Amino acid sequence: MFDSVCCDWLSFRHEYLEPVEPRNGGLVMKIDPDGQIEWESASWESIRCPSSDTSIRVKCDGKRLYGSANIGRFMQRDNREGLTVIQCVERWAEVLRVCGFDLTGFGTRWRQGTPAECGTYLTRIDLAGNFHTDDFSALCYGAMVRRIDQKLPMLGKYGPTWGYDAKRSNWWRAKIYDKTAELAGKRRSDGGATDGRFEIQLGSEYLKRHKLDQVSAWKGEDMAQIVYGRFADQVFREALPVTEWDDLPPRLQHWATLWREGKDLRAKLSTSGYYKVRSQLKEYGIDIGAPCNVVALVQRTRTVEVTPISALREVA
Repeated sequence: MFDSVCCDWLSFRHEYLEPVEPRNGGLVMKIDPDGQIEWESASWESIRCPSSDTSIRVKCDGKRLYGSANIGRFMQRDNREGLTVIQCVERWAEVLRVCGFDLTGFGTRWRQGTPAECGTYLTRIDLAGNFHTDDFSALCYGAMVRRIDQKLPMLGKYGPTWGYDAKRSNWWRAKIYDKTAELAGKRRSDGGATDGRFEIQLGSEYLKRHKLDQVSAWKGEDMAQIVYGRFADQVFREALPVTEWDDLPPRLQHWATLWREGKDLRAKLSTSGYYKVRSQLKEYGIDIGAPCNVVALVQRTRTVEVTPISALREVA
């Protein structure tokens, strides 16, 4: 369905064959588009940042070089369109070279003559595809019953999210959100016609298990579209319908109606009863744990239009 997929985040670890000079005492450095260090930190694991961030994070302790950023967004106006995985690796090399880092063997892998390997390991890749929809609220409502690998989504702050409640954050995650609203700096979507995005985050364990942690795996055929399609096809495999509430069992219609009217169901049910009803209603795409979005509660079946649009930026 999506004919173009961009890499919206790329993190890596590069193992040096021979030790090199550490940079800034091996601290994590946040470098802005002007090449200035914004801040330094001793902890790499605690860093969290959105894909719209315009800076990069890099660390060199003499044995390893680490990098994490939406490198396709670096020095660009926005991230509506991005680069391929290979282009992002090349962009990382350009930026690191300008910053004076040792890039011996960067982008490749080789053996030391022992079981250990040196070279570049990809540890996180975010793939994203853009689309236009005639009704974002209805799209989110319809997607709430779509499973990815048997996982039903949760209703996140910006739309349906899969895997964000899992403990294995280094496996995979996925989400749908209103890209137009995000670029405009809005906290939530207004619903209606807009440009949206379906994004998947592939963690280190997923990449390692599927032999996608090497740069060479992303060369040749369009591996990004193949991997992205494994997830997108489960959500957009057919038209997304907004179904009638007549499908709900009568006892669930009662609670869904109260939720639609703005009632606090926690005050009307026991704790166990509330979570049981919530779990059952989520099977029908209704999450009583979030405020009701009246726009999504249409009473007739109709198809939500979803049209893919380009996610790749032309590179001269």
